[in-house]
Amino acid sequence: MAGSDYARLMKQDFNDLESAAKAWTRVAEEMEGLAARHRSQVTGPLRHSWKGDDADGAFYYLEEVESRLDVVRTEGMTIGRVLETTRFWMQQAQTDLRNAVSRAEENGYAVDEDGNVTDPQSAALPHNDPDAQELARQRSGPRYEFQDRIDAAVHDALKASADGVRALSSLDAMIMDRFNDGASAESLHDVRDAMKAIGVQDPQIPDDPKAAAEWWKALSPEEQDEYATLYPAQIGGTDGLPSDVRDHANRLALEQEYNDLEFGGPEDFKDISLDERNKRLQNLHALQDQLNQRDGAPKGKELYLLNYKSAGDGQAVIAMGNPDTAAHTGVLVPGTNTTMDSVGGQLNRIGTLQNSATKWSDGQPVSTVMWLGYDAPEASGGDLNSSVTTKGRAEDGAPDLRHFIAGTRAAQGDRHGHITVIGHSYGSTTVGAAAAGGDGLGADDIAVVGSPGMTVDHASDLHMDPSHVWVGAAPDDPIIDDFSDLSLGDNPAEEPFGGRNFDVDTHGHSGYWDQGSQSLDNQGRIIAGIPPTEVPKQDNDVPLLPW
Repeated sequence: MAGSDYARLMKQDFNDLESAAKAWTRVAEEMEGLAARHRSQVTGPLRHSWKGDDADGAFYYLEEVESRLDVVRTEGMTIGRVLETTRFWMQQAQTDLRNAVSRAEENGYAVDEDGNVTDPQSAALPHNDPDAQELARQRSGPRYEFQDRIDAAVHDALKASADGVRALSSLDAMIMDRFNDGASAESLHDVRDAMKAIGVQDPQIPDDPKAAAEWWKALSPEEQDEYATLYPAQIGGTDGLPSDVRDHANRLALEQEYNDLEFGGPEDFKDISLDERNKRLQNLHALQDQLNQRDGAPKGKELYLLNYKSAGDGQAVIAMGNPDTAAHTGVLVPGTNTTMDSVGGQLNRIGTLQNSATKWSDGQPVSTVMWLGYDAPEASGGDLNSSVTTKGRAEDGAPDLRHFIAGTRAAQGDRHGHITVIGHSYGSTTVGAAAAGGDGLGADDIAVVGSPGMTVDHASDLHMDPSHVWVGAAPDDPIIDDFSDLSLGDNPAEEPFGGRNFDVDTHGHSGYWDQGSQSLDNQGRIIAGIPPTEVPKQDNDVPLLPW
């Protein structure tokens, strides 16, 4: 053991290291605030009025500025975490060292300035006295134990210091100078290397949404910021956490994933093909474009990215307005052929639903959510595959929909907001599968429009009062005409299903959200907890509506 290491550790003051860790964490927090302000006050408002080639070039630069702020945020938080972790373990080693020295001295041993343990009592005993020599032998065991504890404490401090140096060395101070060459992706690799160097594992988040919400509340504000910055994909994907936290984390994770796919090395993608890599990039670009277009939206219309997946056709869960604080929340589950390229259209639909519900909400806040959290079936022209005509995709997505609704409840805390889940087309099949399975969906109301079937034959099979199961059906909806009463369950709009039909004055399969329609107005009523205008349910051998 090097004596200087022992002496330094005994006297080390860690206040400067602690202050440095806090300072870097504050830098990261300030960068987060600056990036958010830039999006809401600069790029957001400009997107509504500035168009053309010059605008596109300017937005490219402005988005790069935001990316730089995110890089500084992530690396600043990482540096703060490395310094704090290094301080903690070194101070723990110092405590162990001081305790070992104190106990050794209390037991009559001496510890010199190099950390060597000696036994003055044994040295003073006569060598020709058998009893004295036996006592010396008895005292030699504890002396070695104290020496081992002192050596271990110094070793632990040196290891913590070396781990900290290795972690900090993995963060490239010149990364901002190479930004156009994929600095964001490189930064993500650096952060992962730094965390690995100090032995930090991914956060251990409970799977149950209510338990996850409690886990989050138990963290300090500093720990919450750290997790959201350093582990954005895990935090963003956790049902039960606050929507604003998930939104910030998911936007950061989206940017990191995009840059990782764009600029990462071949080793990063050895498990996926080039086509899949390009498809994921396309999905992420489509999602980011829709989020960018709505930056700077007025209060209540702001978007919250609650989850996303880039693989396959892509998935996204996006709220308009904060569901944590809304008095009424409507969750729209879309159907066949909904992909990441469809996000813009789905956002328009939840926007019209929110407007309709707000008219009936008596001034209370309304949030609407597009829940593309499952792999919607594909159909091309008249070519229908088994994913459209069977319950498989719906049943696969059902647990995730139940989990999301439970997470929305958990994020609301003790306040019980009114939640309505609306399924369109095959989305109604997914809603039905979610409600019929497990302990039910946990929504206050369910509404379906253009439904080919809800996987069950009776509303009473949906684990809720059938009087809160609402059905809208256009008289000329081809999906209802061609696919209900077949493989996806009985037609919910006909007896003996047992739900309640609301008035629909639109036509076809996609007109349910037409502006000014009774169909849209009735869905808004349901979301706001107001009964819609109803029509009698017809027997299955009688035309649905008499027009």
